Amino acid sequence: MIAMSNAGASRLVLRNDVAELERLAGWIEGFTRQGTSPDVSFAVQLCLEEAVANIIMYGGADASVIAVELERNYGTLVARIEDNGRQFDPTRAPGPVPAASLDEAKVGDLGIHLMRSFANGMDYERRDGRNRLTLRFVEPLAASSE
Repeated sequence: MIAMSNAGASRLVLRNDVAELERLAGWIEGFTRQGTSPDVSFAVQLCLEEAVANIIMYGGADASVIAVELERNYGTLVARIEDNGRQFDPTRAPGPVPAASLDEAKVGDLGIHLMRSFANGMDYERRDGRNRLTLRFVEPLAASSE
């Protein structure tokens, strides 16, 4: 399900399934195709895929309740991810569920490191029984003009 809430925002609802990452990637590419630098587009895609994968693998979100929203606002892309699983901050390692293997734990840690490296800002909160992750990405020209 893709719904446009206004000219600068779009929302996607995903099932709690790793196979949904491909649909997420296509949606991000479509949103960032116009008006977004390739570097920022890559960073948004990488970070959102990592965050959603961590939520799916470790967060225990209920089926079909991971909502992703992208919004353009004055040279900044803001991404919000919400789910209604148990309290879980996808920006911290390790997840509350023990990794099945050491390799899986390393992959989760790498994803968190990548999010911290590529996003200009990250905030997590638990509100009204929902986990909310907000990631900010600043376009290079917007950052240099401040």
